[in-house]
Amino acid sequence: MSRRSLRFTTLALACALAAPALAKTPKVLFIGTDGFRGDVYGTVATPNLDALVADGYLSREGLTADTAISGTGWSSLFTGVERDKHGVYDNSFSGKNYADWPDVLSRIERIAPTKNTAAALAWSPLATQLPWTGVDTVYDAGSDANVLSKALQLLGQAAGPDVLLLDFNEPDGAGHAGSYFNRDASGYTNAIRGVDASIGKLMTALRARPNYANEDWLIIVGTDHGGSIHHGHNTPEDRKTLIAFSGESVPKLGLEPLRLAPRQVDVAPSILAHLGLAIPAGLDGRPIQRPAREAAPTFGVNLLANGDAEYSVGRQDRGYDSDVPGWRKGRGGQVVEYARYTWLPAPLAGAGRNLFIGRDTGKSNTLSQRVDLRGLDLTQARFKLSADLGAASGHRARVLLRFYDLRGMASFGAGGTGHVFRGGDYYKYDIAADRVASGYPQPITTQWPGLDRFAGGARDLDAVFEAGNGKVYFFKDAQYLRYDLAAGTADPGYPLPIAGHWPGLEKFAGGARDLDAAMFVSRTKLYLFKGDQYIRYNLDSDRADAYYPAYLSESTWPGTGYWPAYWSGALNFASGKSYLFKPGEYLRYDRVLDRADAGYPAAINASNWPGLQALYAGSAFELAPAGGSGALRNYEFTGAVPKDAQWAEVEIRFEHANANGDAFADRVHLSLER
Repeated sequence: MSRRSLRFTTLALACALAAPALAKTPKVLFIGTDGFRGDVYGTVATPNLDALVADGYLSREGLTADTAISGTGWSSLFTGVERDKHGVYDNSFSGKNYADWPDVLSRIERIAPTKNTAAALAWSPLATQLPWTGVDTVYDAGSDANVLSKALQLLGQAAGPDVLLLDFNEPDGAGHAGSYFNRDASGYTNAIRGVDASIGKLMTALRARPNYANEDWLIIVGTDHGGSIHHGHNTPEDRKTLIAFSGESVPKLGLEPLRLAPRQVDVAPSILAHLGLAIPAGLDGRPIQRPAREAAPTFGVNLLANGDAEYSVGRQDRGYDSDVPGWRKGRGGQVVEYARYTWLPAPLAGAGRNLFIGRDTGKSNTLSQRVDLRGLDLTQARFKLSADLGAASGHRARVLLRFYDLRGMASFGAGGTGHVFRGGDYYKYDIAADRVASGYPQPITTQWPGLDRFAGGARDLDAVFEAGNGKVYFFKDAQYLRYDLAAGTADPGYPLPIAGHWPGLEKFAGGARDLDAAMFVSRTKLYLFKGDQYIRYNLDSDRADAYYPAYLSESTWPGTGYWPAYWSGALNFASGKSYLFKPGEYLRYDRVLDRADAGYPAAINASNWPGLQALYAGSAFELAPAGGSGALRNYEFTGAVPKDAQWAEVEIRFEHANANGDAFADRVHLSLER
């Protein structure tokens, strides 16, 4: 080789090494699963979906629209806007406004007509009702088998689609056929396994593409609604969805929970962003295919997600019980723009475009958020709580702060005595005298022999109930203990693991441990509570009833909807009343009428619970006890953080006395300082 040729070869090699790698071609596969309830994932064997989750993340925290119906859910997924914009309220598709808010494939064809777009849809209305303007392939499949066959054909083509949307319908069909969308319904879970098998075949075909190494596939799995006994109700069961993102460019978060979880309306903008296309103004969603890991709690920052109501777009229909990102809804709550209604105030200096309102003035409603404080050294820590609060005449906005610790609160009633346990203390409550008996509290260890057998000793009990036969069951962490009330001692052989001895409690999120409360109604109706779930247990058959757990809501526990999670206590009185607690407050539930009494929640104080007023001392605060009505103004409150706090819960409560106007809140802030 000549010296000149060698120089050219060396130069060419150097240029090749210095040149950036060719960008991979972005492509999208969306796998829709009609009726796949979010919380059923993880209870059914789905190895192929699991593999996608391991290569990305899956969220079960999102909610579909309050109608919980297919037409609405699919329209939100495919258009990127909520039902008050796309106009689809039910499966008739009447009122649809796809002219202003077209499906994502129509948008792609308008922006980038050279893209190859395709949809294969088992539910025929999706093929016939959405515009799909300019879309290269729209296949009205009529069955899941035909969807899979068409998808495999398209993926087998050399060029293949740039975006392929699929709709598998059998989970929904099986749920309706068996009346239940639930892990205990075999037909429903078999249909989910069938979709998972299809996912496996799709991924095999996708990876077998001849140019796969040069393609950047974003895989999205989503669902239109959940279900319970059928679906179509504004309940957590019917509204719970799942959305998964997977692929080379997706962070590997697995099942890590995100407070600002992906929503149905985030799918369309995420598709556009992955393709490198502009996202049009006005969409309700945002690209979320590359979320950041949830930041660990720290000092000096606002610990609340979406405390300023700016994460999502303000809603246009006050009748729409939309989700509020970052917040757990209790019978209402909505984000709107300040300019939306004439009775809303002007924003204070520094505020954004949006604020929170109660929405439904027929009843009090709440937005709440729980913050994990574990891992922080809270010695001498202080909190700052602030918010902009105001209300139209007859309404009030409140902000409550509760700190939760590991001391727990457990209680039960037997005869004329209420028994209340918190930390290492035992309170004996004289029901007839309506006060704590003289000389109490006393140490649990001296008053309840045998409870010291629990790991960690006789303290920090989670839940307790008396079974109607003189036997009392105590729960702590992953153990339970049976106690003979007449003999005044724990039965031999206890404690035992809850798992394996209480069949069905393993279905709780997090498993058979860490209960919050227990309410005994009868031998066949024992209710056990954990987080936002509850299970009905039959003591005579010694197992949980089928189709549980269910969720705390206005539908399942009438009159309690403002408290959608984290109940404690359940102190039964012989009058048919049960008392449920949170730090600083309680509500009274009528077991005969099966609903909470009016006028609650109320404060735990010396008037309502003489002798128990210090039960949650230093753990419950209110931002502005005398404020929150009238003109919008900023309130601020500081105080000491309990050094043993594990979680903080902030609740915005909207109280109403008429149908005119509303209560409102903005810039809700909680931070910790040392």
